[in-house]
Amino acid sequence: MTASRTSLIPLNFLSGASSWPEERRRHALLIGNARPEEAWGDVAAIPAPSPFRNRRATGCLCCSRDPVAMVLAQAFQDRVTGRRPFFHEVAVLTAPQEMSALRQQLENDVLVRARYRLVF
Repeated sequence: MTASRTSLIPLNFLSGASSWPEERRRHALLIGNARPEEAWGDVAAIPAPSPFRNRRATGCLCCSRDPVAMVLAQAFQDRVTGRRPFFHEVAVLTAPQEMSALRQQLENDVLVRARYRLVF
């Protein structure tokens, strides 16, 4: 079964303080460190990359996946099973100089593309 483009969860990229209105943030998951003055529906931290990343054999998914992709996979599972508050969209907070590389990594991740719609 193929998901339609509109059924995918919007995935946005932020490089600084969010200009999103409070109502929009309330229904969104932020991946990154939230500012104390910003209230989000839920927040997930980005873990440190595995020290084995890019050193193992091709096809080793446990170590070669981007930490944000792993958080997105877990957040989706938690959303479906009710272990995480329901969210309508996701915002990933990243440094401006890392945004392009992160976007490309997530575009190339099959599970991310199956569940999320990258917003540019």
